Amino acid sequence: MASNAAVYAEVFEQVIREMEQGNAPWVRPWSGLGPHNALTGRPYSGGNVIALLFAGMAYQSHGWVTFKQALEAKCVVRKGEKSTPVFFMSKATKKAADDEEEPSSYFFARMFRVFNVEQLDEMEPGALEALKGRHSVASRTAFEALQEADEMVRETGADIQHGSVGACYIPSLDVIRMPDADTFRDRESYYGTLFHELTHWTGADKRLKRLTPARFGSADYAFEELVAELGASFLSGRFGFEQVSQSAAYLRHWAKACRQHPDMLARAASLAQRAADYVTGEQSAPVVQAS
Repeated sequence: MASNAAVYAEVFEQVIREMEQGNAPWVRPWSGLGPHNALTGRPYSGGNVIALLFAGMAYQSHGWVTFKQALEAKCVVRKGEKSTPVFFMSKATKKAADDEEEPSSYFFARMFRVFNVEQLDEMEPGALEALKGRHSVASRTAFEALQEADEMVRETGADIQHGSVGACYIPSLDVIRMPDADTFRDRESYYGTLFHELTHWTGADKRLKRLTPARFGSADYAFEELVAELGASFLSGRFGFEQVSQSAAYLRHWAKACRQHPDMLARAASLAQRAADYVTGEQSAPVVQAS
């Protein structure tokens, strides 16, 4: 069985290469469902969202299936098509040592491979279209998306103070400070920045207990910035908002750190997913984190 590090290295190899070029592979809005299993409708989360957003740039659909699931849907992978690796965290029990009273549990990453539905051919007439439309979601207008984003932000109860020159979250005051909305290029840019700060906000001790004191430029500071970058991307993506990523220098710095620590992107994405779910009200209980 491959080690966690080996699994992460393969799943994120192309993503990290893109980061090394100064590009953010996760900057891609979607409408309706994001990356999801086309057969079951279950959305992918965390690091798999990043991997599939990048791999799916060549496709219109965000639906993915395994080879076996394609056959179940009366479809078949087109000859010559390449799969995309994703991973799943499984739990195992380690036998207790002689000096231990009870066995211990641990999580390990299992890799499997998926194909976009646009990489399939149908075995029966209508099977492919049926699979593509199996979990379709009605599209919404840009105005409706903005209304939903407004409502979501209000529901968080976050203390957001406008009129600042820049945007920041101040942990000691538990306050988010933002420039006025009309100073941004458009409303989507405003929300991209606000979602970044809201991701930081979720890390407070009375919420997800993620933030630790860190000086500017430190490894901990950079890691939290990556979490906030991904959290903002996950939140922006679900509303179909265009996103603005960090600078190329930041992305290359993160890529270098990911090379040194193969689990870094998986951990950051897991925390970002939990933060995004907290903001939307979809997650309050602890979740399994990549390790």
